[in-house]
This record gives sequence, C-alpha cells and structure tokens, in this order.
Amino acid sequence: MDDKIAYIRVHPGIGIARLGNSVAKDSPLKLNENFFIGPEAPGVVVDPGGSGGPGPDGGTYRDSDMGLKRQAQRFRIYAYDADDNVIGELNGTNTAQISWRVHVQNMKAANYAFQGAYLLDDTQMRNPNIQGPGAGQTMRPEDRTDLIVDPGVATISTMDGREKPLTGSCFTDTTSRLPEYLDFEGDVTPSNGWVDVSYTQATGIELGRLQLDSEARLLFIAGPGESKCVTTPKIRLSNPSEHYQPPNGVTVTGAPDGNDHAYQPLINQFAYFNVPGWWDDTCGGEIDATVELADGTIVSTRDGVTGLGDDGERNAARGGWVVTAPPKYAPDMYHVVSIKDRIFEAFPQADPSLAAGEQTEFWRDIYPILSRAVNYGWVSAEAGGVTPENRNLAHGPKQAGNLLSDANMTAFTDPDPAFNQVRTQIYRIMRQADMWSSGSNDTDYPQPQSPMQELVAGFPRLIDTLPADPPPASAPPPGDETAGRTARGNKMPKLWGTAGKPLQNQQLGHDLPNQYLSLTANALAHMQNWAQGTFVNMRPGTFEPPVPMQLDEYSVAQQPLAMDCAAVEPTIGGGFHPGIEFPYLICYRQLFEDAFRVKAGTAPGSVAAYMSSPWQGDYWSCNTAWWPVQRPDIVFTFHGPDSPRTYCEWFRGFDETGQPLSSTDGYDQMVYAWDKLGMVLPLRDESGNPVTQRGSVVFQEYERNPVLSQSPVTGEVMECDDDMH
Repeated sequence: MDDKIAYIRVHPGIGIARLGNSVAKDSPLKLNENFFIGPEAPGVVVDPGGSGGPGPDGGTYRDSDMGLKRQAQRFRIYAYDADDNVIGELNGTNTAQISWRVHVQNMKAANYAFQGAYLLDDTQMRNPNIQGPGAGQTMRPEDRTDLIVDPGVATISTMDGREKPLTGSCFTDTTSRLPEYLDFEGDVTPSNGWVDVSYTQATGIELGRLQLDSEARLLFIAGPGESKCVTTPKIRLSNPSEHYQPPNGVTVTGAPDGNDHAYQPLINQFAYFNVPGWWDDTCGGEIDATVELADGTIVSTRDGVTGLGDDGERNAARGGWVVTAPPKYAPDMYHVVSIKDRIFEAFPQADPSLAAGEQTEFWRDIYPILSRAVNYGWVSAEAGGVTPENRNLAHGPKQAGNLLSDANMTAFTDPDPAFNQVRTQIYRIMRQADMWSSGSNDTDYPQPQSPMQELVAGFPRLIDTLPADPPPASAPPPGDETAGRTARGNKMPKLWGTAGKPLQNQQLGHDLPNQYLSLTANALAHMQNWAQGTFVNMRPGTFEPPVPMQLDEYSVAQQPLAMDCAAVEPTIGGGFHPGIEFPYLICYRQLFEDAFRVKAGTAPGSVAAYMSSPWQGDYWSCNTAWWPVQRPDIVFTFHGPDSPRTYCEWFRGFDETGQPLSSTDGYDQMVYAWDKLGMVLPLRDESGNPVTQRGSVVFQEYERNPVLSQSPVTGEVMECDDDMH
C-alpha cells in the first residue's frame, strides 16, 4: 500500500467533543469510566460504557460518583492515491510511527461581542477594559493575548503515548472599573455609575486531554466543564437589560478609559452572551498528523514536513479541526437542522443525496425530518402539546402532529399519487428561509451539476440573508432592502431562528429576517419531490427505519465521509443565536477550504469564539423553543399506552444555597446545576428494545443527580410537578 500513497487526511474533518465533570481518581482518564467516544457512523448512538444504565447497551452516562462522563472525539488517518481514491486507514498496526499535532485555544473572552448575526459591530469587544481598542476603533481578537486560553502546540505519538493535558491561563492580576448595571454579587459602592473591580489571573484551565487508542488513533477528550469569574466582586451571569432600564439597557458615560463607545446598550441587551470577567473551558482548533510508513517514507497532513519533528505549514484540505461543546442531554434525538445539513447546503456537490442520477429516498431524506419533529414532543412544551395554543395540534404520540402514526406512514411511504395531497399538506407548512429582494449574496455558489442540485438552487438558504461578508467585516443587510417574508408562526419548525425570537425583536423595534428556524434548501428540495410522489421507498411495507450501520460495515471508500457526517450530525444547525457547537459562521463557504475543512489561516478557537461566554448563560436562557433535543425544555413520564403522560421542567430542583432552580432567572444557577441534570433517553423493554407508542419512541428522564431534589439548607424535597397531559 505504501507505494500508492499520494497524501493523507484526518477524519472527521470537523470533530465534536463534549464537556463532562467526571475526573479520574488517578490519571489518566479511563475510557468508559470517565469518558466515551462519540459517534463515528451516521445514526449510531454510542453506548457510554459501564453497566446497569439506560444507554443503548446498558451503559451509564455517569461515573460512580455521579460525575457526568465526557464525550471524546476519535480522529483517524486515511491514505489516498494520486486519483483521490481512498486506499485505507493508517494506524499503529501498519505504520512505523505516528505523531499527532494539536493546537486548540479558547478565544471567547477576547472576541467581538456577540450581538446577533444582523447587528454585529466590530468595535464592540468582550471585556473591553482588558487590552481593548480605543473609542470607535477595531482590534483583532488574536492580539488580545491576556484573554486567550492557549495551551500551545501539543504533540502525542506512538513513541510517547501517555495522556497529554492541555492547560492554559487567561486574564491578568489587575484592577479596573465596570458599569454598575452588571449584576454584582454582594454589596457594591458605585462611583458615578462605575464599580471598582480587581482581577485575579485564572491558571491551569484544562481545555482537554489527548490520548491514543490501541491503534494509535487520536482521542481528543473535552475539558471538565469549568466556568468561573475572576473579578472581585464577582459578576453573576444575568441579562441586566431585563431589570435595568429594559429593553435596551442604559447608555453609559464617563468610562474610566474614556471609551464610552465600548459600553453601548446593545451589549447590555446581550449580557448573558458576553459576561465580562468570566472564562470557560470550551475550545477549538487544529488536528494534524505525521506518519512514518513501514518503508521509512514520511507523509503528513501539513506541508513541508520531512521528519516526525517538523512543524511545517497547515494544509486545510488535509488536516482536521475539533470543537468542544456542552453535553448533549438527549443523545438519541437529533435537531431537524444539523451542522451536517448546513455544510451540505453550503457545499451541495459534497452531499451524496444530491449526486447526479439519484432520487429522493424516503428513509434517507424524508424520514429523518419527520421523526425528529415527533421526538420534539418529548422534550418541548410546544411540540408536546402542553401549552394551551398547541394542545391537540403538536407532535406528542396522541397529538394530531404525530407524523409517525400508522395512518400517516401509510401515506408518507407510498409514492402513489393518491397520497400526494396528504404529503403536500406537510410540505406546505415547512418553513423556507426569508430572502432579501436582491436574492442571494453568495456569488460563489457552485453551478448545479445534476437535476437535484438544480432543484436545490431554487430554494432560499440562510446565507442569502446573512451579511455578505462574515465577521469581523460584517455589516447589516442594506437598509433600503425588504425581506420577502414567509408566513411565520403557522410554519414548521416552530423553533426560534438566527435573528432571535420574535418577542425580543419586537421589544427592540427590529424587523429582521429569519426569526424562526427554516429547513435547508437541500431538505426542501427533497420534501418537494416527496410531496409530488417523486421519490423511492427501498423498504415498502415497513414503518420502521433501517438499523444504522457501524463504521466497519462501510466500505473503505465510504468510511471517511461516514466519519465526517457522524461527528456533526448530532449538532445544532440553527437557530444561531449564537448556537451550541458553532455560530452562524458555518454558513459561509469562504471560511472553509471545502466541506468539513476549516480554511487555512483560521486562528484556533476563532470559529466558535462567538459562542456564549460562558456557555451556561445562553444554555439557561434558551430554555424554550430553541434546541430541546440538546438541552430539554421539559421531560415526560410515561405511565402506559392507555394513560396520560405527566411532565415537569427539566431545569428544576435546588441550587447549592437551597434556592429553587428558577424558571425565570437561572443564568448563574446553571453553572452549578449543568452536570447534575437528567439525561433523556428511550424507555426500553426487558429485551433492551425501545418502547414505542403509536409509532413514536417513548423517552424518559434518567440519571438525574438526586442532590438537585433536596434543599441543602432546609431539607425540603422537590419532586416532579406531575402535570397531566
């Protein structure tokens, strides 16, 4: 094989690792005890290891001390020939040596303030009083080194396979002043609207750990999920604009550094995204590999490498990328629009479902949309039909919107024109992205190469209404243009979008496009074909989806794309406000070398730097109609097929001070509670098979840390409210 190798690539091109607070009693972290490896094949839900738990194979998502296990991303190396054909995987059994190179950073505290995709002002920075720009000036986040957690370049090889922690520091020991409208802990004495604060440098921040598996593949293990404030007095996570001159907050004057412009009300409105003085241990960055083949030849994903110790230059088409993100509390559920969907929308030639000559296939292209919508009925108040306006209209198993009932599936799986009207009713309520009157701003969109790609090109995409240039050179769409609005509230998905939820925009006087989530152009094209009966069903007569294949069941040629898709399929592809794993930057093709490949020259950590800082603020705030399959809104208890379900809030119980976890202000409480909240998983029968009701898999809450249920102060016990439905 060695003499045929022209180059190598790391897969997945973009990997996702997730935080967890399980810590080994002795180093290193142990597979299945402290972490598990994320999915490597599409549709496969990975068992977290252990026994006696609710996982697919009986595994547990918590360790013996109730710590939440981390999710690691495994990276593999594949060899290609001169014609770009996959030769096979390179690992420790068929090479002489492998050396992995990793460089990740957390740039959140140094980044531009997130203000929404349509309102970015690149003179507004997070922590503007630390290495900040002058009044009305711009500054590169990469230059604000005091605010970047950078462990530096790390390597791990078959010659030195011990676990490598990735640690760094941020902030410095200093004093400054911050506006009094922030939510300070304890008593403070403002002076002319400002509060004196001191900063203490944060050190030893663990962004992740590196290990090699038994075949010398790289395991990137996410950090322990720590988030802290370095200021005295401490600043609580909050949204000050809700209680301090709402809705816009207050205009600040008299800044100690003379830079009043850095403290504008718009930043106040989004305070829980951009809380000053805070850090967290998420990160992102480069994954590269250099291999010494059996014959002594050196091949690398980086250019200019002639030996294992060479650094070389990044080759974006061959190296990988990793992003760490919060836990996914409903592992078996998928968002109706994923990062994978956004990537294929931006790079349609890479989407195998749009290949020349292929037809829309029900189980591949349509069923995922229908089943994901139904699953929302177990984690969302709106989709579950428990809100008055949605009762008997939503996706619960006994609701009219249960798309997986036998009656619906009979019509949905049969291409017979007699069922076109039923399918068309579903298609017509699918939401398309709003468009500006000038049409797409993406002038580099590839020319269609097949009939399916031509059909896709006729549908609007989210990128069509985003600012033409990605940040930091971003600006709002032209003010004299009007958006072509789709009907909003009565369309599906009924989830909030990239412009933020409508009520917030109404309060602020904004009329922005895409205040609701829309399907991708690729998905809409398939839905249109399906509605018209132009589709095939490879499994007639059955209403159950095929069992997903494991990675080793794919051919060698198919494995790289399978890994690329699997890593970013269980993710959030909208609404990006700012999101969970990626912000709306994923829509810009100019930021990527190719599908699943982050462009060369991209600073480690910058792709996800717009995410909430710290992540817990946004994770609590988006508690309704945002991403319930990642972060549930409510949870149900199933009492049998003929009994009503009961439900309660997912974020419930007591914090460490004995205060109830509030449904009105839980920003700061999420820092304490996140690792103790319950997992939402399929209810299984005695044989381990998921229980279903009217075609819908039944989901329940498991492995919730009981410490949340009892007040540490009064001993009061809080159970699920058991609201009937």
